[in-house]
Amino acid sequence: MEDTAARTSTVSLSAPASAAAGLVTAFGIPPEVAETLVRAGHTTPEAVAKLSEEELREAGLPPAEVARVKAPRSAAGAPDSELIVEKWVGTIRRPEKSRKHRVSIAPKESTDVLRKWVGGDDRAMEDWIRSSEEARPVPPAAPAPAPGPAVPAEAVPAAARPTDPSVMPVLEREETVVRWLTGLLDRVKSDQFDPSALIQESQDLHRQLFDERGRRKQLEDEIEHVKRGSIAVIKYVRSHEAKEREAAVHAKEDEIAELKLRLLALQGSDGAHPTPTAAPAPPGAGGSPRAAADAAEKVAREVDARLREEFSNREHEYIERETELRRRLVQLEGEVRNLRAETERGRDRAEMLAGAPANVAEEVRKRLEEVDSREKDLVARENALRTRFEEIRIQSDEMERRRSPLEFKERELGVYEERLSTRKQALDLEARRLEEMRREIAATGSVGASDEGRRLEDLRHQLTQKEEELRSRESALRERMVELEKLAGKAAEAEADQMHREAVADVQEVKVKSGVRRLDDLVYGGFPVGAQILVNGPAHTGKDVLARIFSAEGLKLGIPSIWVVTDKTWTQVKEDLTGLFPGYPEAEKNGMVRYVDLYSRSVGSTQSGPGVRLLSSTDKAVLDQLASTVNGFSEELKARYPAYRLVFESVSTVTAYLDTAATFRFLQPFVGRRKIDGAAAYYVLETGMHSDADLETLEHMVDGSINLKVEQLKTFLAVRGVGEAQSRAWIGYTFTKRSLNLGSFSLDHIR
Repeated sequence: MEDTAARTSTVSLSAPASAAAGLVTAFGIPPEVAETLVRAGHTTPEAVAKLSEEELREAGLPPAEVARVKAPRSAAGAPDSELIVEKWVGTIRRPEKSRKHRVSIAPKESTDVLRKWVGGDDRAMEDWIRSSEEARPVPPAAPAPAPGPAVPAEAVPAAARPTDPSVMPVLEREETVVRWLTGLLDRVKSDQFDPSALIQESQDLHRQLFDERGRRKQLEDEIEHVKRGSIAVIKYVRSHEAKEREAAVHAKEDEIAELKLRLLALQGSDGAHPTPTAAPAPPGAGGSPRAAADAAEKVAREVDARLREEFSNREHEYIERETELRRRLVQLEGEVRNLRAETERGRDRAEMLAGAPANVAEEVRKRLEEVDSREKDLVARENALRTRFEEIRIQSDEMERRRSPLEFKERELGVYEERLSTRKQALDLEARRLEEMRREIAATGSVGASDEGRRLEDLRHQLTQKEEELRSRESALRERMVELEKLAGKAAEAEADQMHREAVADVQEVKVKSGVRRLDDLVYGGFPVGAQILVNGPAHTGKDVLARIFSAEGLKLGIPSIWVVTDKTWTQVKEDLTGLFPGYPEAEKNGMVRYVDLYSRSVGSTQSGPGVRLLSSTDKAVLDQLASTVNGFSEELKARYPAYRLVFESVSTVTAYLDTAATFRFLQPFVGRRKIDGAAAYYVLETGMHSDADLETLEHMVDGSINLKVEQLKTFLAVRGVGEAQSRAWIGYTFTKRSLNLGSFSLDHIR
């Protein structure tokens, strides 16, 4: 190995600089590969051509370069063009009847022509191209052309071209080769042909493919990590809940045992209770044992009811947790399927683009985009269906759990009815026996009348006791039936009461309407009174539309508005509001709209009007003037109206004109004054103009925010803070100049 290394270093130092260039020209390999061969001691094309594939790989050549070196070559050392063209022609599908209509075409000495052209004879290539155009076959039905110079194929009319289906593919391929060679010749003549640029482009494509494969591998690892993490979390939560449930059961068993001990102690202190076989105590005797037994039974019933209720509540909580985990599992499975589908699409796209020629890459890319969009729609529909199926299954399980207590009560009632019928049959038999005894006494006369009378009285007394016992059991059975009915309707009554309370609370609570119906539904009817809301998002996402709809909705309800405009004139806002609310001129005449304009004077406009104050960012203490002007407007409006709305459009422009810290010091009391007035306000903000710390500071000042974003050419909205909301997830929406339509938000997003 040391001798080989020494020999390699000696050859690389003594070889001429033109050896690597000769190998690049002879085999079309990159310069660094040629230098590798030169360092290995192979300096001539003949020596490299004699090497086997194993020797080339040992010399350090990659498989692709080994195949390129071992490709068929012509005498001049260049790749045989006829073999390449023949292989390309063989990949094209021939028509079925090509054998019946075969047209002979004069052969062309392409190898000799290419050899002459490489040797420096430019006229050889031009003569060969001209002869190719003149040697095209002409259909027999067409008249022979007049003698003259050759006409290019593009200039021949469609009627004069051959129509034989077996000839047309050959002619099209020939025209393609001629056009490619002509363009290549022009590029070589004008010094625009740069082999190193093509090699560099190929290397860049290979590097991009390698990076794409690395990203795909990383994405697959992330998918597997998310899947394993979700399964581990579910197992941990279930084991933790099982341990809590077991501990609760042990605690309740200990409590039951303690209560039983207390009950036994209570019975022992009151005296021995009668056994079931003992005769009932006669009336008038001491009833303390019976009272103690009743008290003990009552205590046992109360303990049992309390334990049943507590166990029912615990079971309900565990069922809700399990349902929430199931829904989360379904969502995670949907995300895993989406990521897996995107990974497969990226892999297929990389493979197709790597193996596709340059002339079909654009068509393949378009087809892939269409397939991706359709596959995304299918995956979204599949996730929605799976979520719906899971909801239906959870509801069916809940119905089964509610049905089981009712079935248990029905079975218990059936057992009581059977016992009751058995006791009735026994009483009927006893009554028939008494009737028979009466008849026997009547038949025998007065013999033993006194004994039989006493016996009859005893039997009557026993019968009376049994009838009383039966009545008590019947009353207990009726009580249990009433209790069962109450339990059956308890859930429905509780749910109805809850819905009634929520409805009453919603009616009594005053909400601020945003003007967008779906947005009001998202926040349960509207924003709280005096809510200070930050409308945050990039440019051209509909923030100004939200602000104008908010102000126009207040004017429709008779609520005035104060506008602070910093990046447009007050007349532009007026035109937009007029388009949204036809009654705007009347509202403006009544003094319901006030403007503080910090932009008009900066563009040279001095147009003013009633209720309009023009300021400029260059004024001295402009923020103090702005605060005093808005406070004056608010006092005037509060004297005439119960509330007002404010739109600050936009805060980002003020921070761009002035110092950020000064703006925040101004906004802190400004926002607090609006809260005290009970005025709802929008503060418009451009996302890209502020740092994360500034955004957190602004969100701390207000009650919540409406965040907007753009992702894959689609717009999404999310609500943070601002009271309650049905969903905090990103929800798609569309908007125009006069409307904003919010997409669907179901309970699936609340996870």
